[in-house]
Amino acid sequence: MNKQAAVFLLLLLFPAILMAQEGKIRGTVTETDASVKLPGVSITGPDHNLLTVTDAEGNFEIDVPAGEIILHFRLDGYREHTLHVRVPENETTSLGTIPLMVQDDFRTSLPTLSITDTDAENGLESQTIQGLLSSSDDIFESTAAYTFGPVRFQIRGYDSRYTDVWINGFMVNDVESGAPYWSNWGGLNDVMRNAVITTGPWPDGNSFEPVGGMSRIITDASAYRKGVKAVYSLSNRTYRNRLMVTYSTGLLENNWAFTGSYSRRWSQEGYAEGTFYDAHSLFFAAEKRISDRHTLNFTVLDAIYNRGVDGGSTQEAYDLVGSNYYNPYWGYQNGGKRNSRARSSNKPLFTLNHKWDVDENTRISTTAGYWFGESGYTALNWHDAEDPRPDYWRKLPSFYDDPADQERVAETWSDPSVSQINWLALYQANWNNLVAVEDADGIPGNTVTGYRSKYIVEDRRNDISQFQFHTQASHTSGKWTFNGGLFADIYHGKNFNVVEDLLGGEFWVDIDQFAERDFPDDPDAIQNDLNHPNRIVREGDIYNHNYSAHRNEFSLWSLARYTTNRLTLFLGGNMTGTSLWRDGHTRKGLFPDNSFGKSEVLNYATFGIKTGAEYRLTGRHIFRINALFSSEPPNFRSAFLSPRTRNSVTPGLTTEKIYSADVSYYARLPFITGRLTAYYTRFEDLTEVASFYHDELRSFVNHSMTGIDREHYGIEYGAEFKLSPSFSLSTVAALGQYLWLSNPSITITQDNNSEVLRSDEVWVKYFRLNGTPQTALAAGLEYSSSNNWWVGITGSYYDHIYIDFNPVSRVQDENGYYPYWQVMEKQPAGYLLDAFIGKTWYLDNLYVNLSFNLSNLTNNTEFITGGFEQYRFDPEDPGQFPPKYYYYYGFNYFLNLSVRF
Repeated sequence: MNKQAAVFLLLLLFPAILMAQEGKIRGTVTETDASVKLPGVSITGPDHNLLTVTDAEGNFEIDVPAGEIILHFRLDGYREHTLHVRVPENETTSLGTIPLMVQDDFRTSLPTLSITDTDAENGLESQTIQGLLSSSDDIFESTAAYTFGPVRFQIRGYDSRYTDVWINGFMVNDVESGAPYWSNWGGLNDVMRNAVITTGPWPDGNSFEPVGGMSRIITDASAYRKGVKAVYSLSNRTYRNRLMVTYSTGLLENNWAFTGSYSRRWSQEGYAEGTFYDAHSLFFAAEKRISDRHTLNFTVLDAIYNRGVDGGSTQEAYDLVGSNYYNPYWGYQNGGKRNSRARSSNKPLFTLNHKWDVDENTRISTTAGYWFGESGYTALNWHDAEDPRPDYWRKLPSFYDDPADQERVAETWSDPSVSQINWLALYQANWNNLVAVEDADGIPGNTVTGYRSKYIVEDRRNDISQFQFHTQASHTSGKWTFNGGLFADIYHGKNFNVVEDLLGGEFWVDIDQFAERDFPDDPDAIQNDLNHPNRIVREGDIYNHNYSAHRNEFSLWSLARYTTNRLTLFLGGNMTGTSLWRDGHTRKGLFPDNSFGKSEVLNYATFGIKTGAEYRLTGRHIFRINALFSSEPPNFRSAFLSPRTRNSVTPGLTTEKIYSADVSYYARLPFITGRLTAYYTRFEDLTEVASFYHDELRSFVNHSMTGIDREHYGIEYGAEFKLSPSFSLSTVAALGQYLWLSNPSITITQDNNSEVLRSDEVWVKYFRLNGTPQTALAAGLEYSSSNNWWVGITGSYYDHIYIDFNPVSRVQDENGYYPYWQVMEKQPAGYLLDAFIGKTWYLDNLYVNLSFNLSNLTNNTEFITGGFEQYRFDPEDPGQFPPKYYYYYGFNYFLNLSVRF
């Protein structure tokens, strides 16, 4: 049956609906105590289509189809409010006063996650991005953000790159990985709340939403509440202190509006030892209503930070120091703690949006934006020297066979110069390394004599320059709404290493130390850049790898929706052209013909199509179904085998395919609101590239897996029960199964050799997906007093948590057997108990809010939230390199005080 026939059949089933008459609804929106009338409240219908906005006195009046209808009331700084209204034909229904509750600050404070080395690389820090951006009236989504989020929970098991995030019409997903990183706008909580959020492919009408949904942050200066809000927060998580100040003028008489926000987050040490936090965030929006039909909104924001990183380790290392929060990245220097791993960023985003109301049924919104700046990640590097990492496997007791040696080594771990980085030893090694470098900088006879550093701190930079243009139009004709748009994205990423600190030495020689060992008689092979051989580099110089990542995208999308007061149908599609290429800025000695200059351009033509329906049996019982197919180009990081060193493309690279469907039931009863969803998603032809340092090969080794198929299915349930006017009970469950459905192909290479070390099949079919609990349950009880105070407690349970596996131990040997194959390591189930309490005071025009959030009340320090098997694998001793784990923080708190006037 074609889609036109399906639409025709559905229309025949509901002739009475098509003939329905209209009625009117009027009311006044105020704060909870009715003392303050609220202008600018957005009132949307069942499809979240904007119906009207309250006037200066908080009043509104709208024409709607007769029957039952759902209305959503939303204003920045307040909880979204939903009403179910029965509208008689040709009559006006008065709702009287509709109170909006001030948003609890503890709910809008971002959950503070442990920022680990792995998190920073794979995007896990943005995994609950939808919930982090804005509170939601969907109890499942809000719980997934605030309760499940810090436990690395991913909605439906999807990687965060399958969720799009837009700020003022600019998509802020990282181009090279595809993931949106919340740290790019971290600290700007109070100006990021005004967001439209979709779950799954249900359309918003501003883009072609991917399988993971979309968050669209609206930064119109006039949309923020007029006045000043100041916030101070105290915590023992990744930062200790936070200060935020936001000011908005509201819409002035000259039709200008301005909003600005500044935040400061800092700590000398966070929950994990050796970490620190130093962040400033800035936001400014200016809006000009040129006429009744034309509006311009300019927005600039930046999150500037430098923060210490916490790394996972083996259980042996945790036990040696007596803490599951051991951090191997720091050590003492001059009596203070210094972290070798620090992540920094300074990337301002400028956007200009133009809204044109062509007529009462047609609107065009256009955004042009530019995003640029730098981000870095420091780490130790060394040459012709002992590995400086304190938890390096040769420094652990398990390296030794003799129990006496094991005991001796274990005793030394009580000394911080052993259990942590010994910075003094690194400086001394450099101070004692006086050498003469011949033919320095490629000049025959040029000899440079000085203290050549054996150890340095390098900064691994990823600087960006990105331009976007996005225009979309919306037209309503009767019960039909048509949306369409054009999106263009031009990205240039610069990836290179910088000498951050020579640690007391005078210079570093830019040669490939791995090739120096393997090709000692080949002076060309050891060069990182044949165009500048034997280059002497000092602090601030670029060295080692240096290349650009290019990605251009052009996309067209369209959407058609048919809506009555009971039924919504939609059909949408998109077509996208994507080009990827690498541009090398150095001529690698090992790959002289395949490293410098532009690689081949990888071109992909992809498309997507989705459809769905929502049927409102009444305003209290709603059914929704979605279906989607899309093909996606590979992201840059998986497209190239080893972009640090050469232009080679990953073997077997192709487009991804995604098939997805879900069905939901929504209950909007007087005493029960909730949702029950069943979903199924299949991903095909995924590609993953992982690199790690192999100390025996003294090189980076690359694992490239292609032909990855995965299956995600499960149930989402969330319900809130109103037990009394003051008591409410919430129950939430995420029951999923996320599986590998194929045995992918793997190609193993190393950076100091052009030969393929191995090509094989990885036997992992029906393995579980790692990185997220596949079972998550929560129940919470909340009491809200009429005297503006509240208290609550939430218990949560997590199971089916698996750590990432090493593919090498799941491939066959030369005889066709799998002697080292083993099932994935499943972690014990975990539980948490959280509580919160808060109070609001109204003092004339002054509003004061105090809230206190207490997490992990039982101080459960044995809860493993993730980890990975080390990629280094010794078939002669498979247990030599045990897994590394991440533990959930013990008892932690977040105190929030806000004042608004």
